[in-house]
Amino acid sequence: MSAGKRKPAKKNRFVESEAARKERRRRRRRPLLFGTGLLCLASVCSALCVLSYAWLTQTPLFKARFVIVSGNHTVSHGEVLDTADIRSGDNIFGINLDVARTRLAAHPWIDTASVIREFPNRIIIRVTEHTPVAIAEIGHPYLINSRGEIFEKGGKAFSGLPVFKNLKRGGLPLSGGVPSGHTGPVHREIKEIIPLLGSLTQKGGRFVMTGAVADPDTGLRLLTEGATRSIDLGFGHYEKKIKRVNELFALLEKKVNLTAVAAIDVSDPNSVVIKPAKS
Repeated sequence: MSAGKRKPAKKNRFVESEAARKERRRRRRRPLLFGTGLLCLASVCSALCVLSYAWLTQTPLFKARFVIVSGNHTVSHGEVLDTADIRSGDNIFGINLDVARTRLAAHPWIDTASVIREFPNRIIIRVTEHTPVAIAEIGHPYLINSRGEIFEKGGKAFSGLPVFKNLKRGGLPLSGGVPSGHTGPVHREIKEIIPLLGSLTQKGGRFVMTGAVADPDTGLRLLTEGATRSIDLGFGHYEKKIKRVNELFALLEKKVNLTAVAAIDVSDPNSVVIKPAKS
């Protein structure tokens, strides 16, 4: 080897070239740029959604020109609107339908309620009211619906309804409270007799029911007007037992020496006990 001639330097394969370093940095930045882009896109979409919602709920194009209420009889049209907190002129998309339904369902006279919007300017409210079928005497008179539930305080306007007396607090469920299938014997007794109240309270029959006593130990006793003051039905099978009582009255009407009875016990329809009326 001649003096002064340098040996060529070996290429270090462990040292990156400048181009390779730039490419590696570029690859590292790609996920960050992609994430930043997604975040910006999400922010833009969120802003558009907020602006769109604000426009929908404030534009006069969707003001409720018609608020239609149906199904109400006891509760007035205005009371329904006040309870739902809905007014004509409200934006139909600005009304929270679930909140309005919850408000209506909390009204003592309203059993079920639905609130829907119809594009472009209509709100429709449909309610189903409780039907009072009897009165529960629990210190004060309370109205009973067709499911045997208490839903409102009674008054003079309902004095013609049959009265269930001597009830204790908690004997009947409150409307919207404990499901009917999880209540006690008193509620089951009253619930079973309710479908028969229409015929039992009708004037002109062989006996007219004015009220009843529901006892968890002895069952149901009907209170009636006229010579026959009470009819003990016991527990269950009330339709069959009342049919037995009517057959008994038909038989007694044919008897000359026994035309009226003071009380009947048909708790066991196969062993009827009769207490004659005093002459």
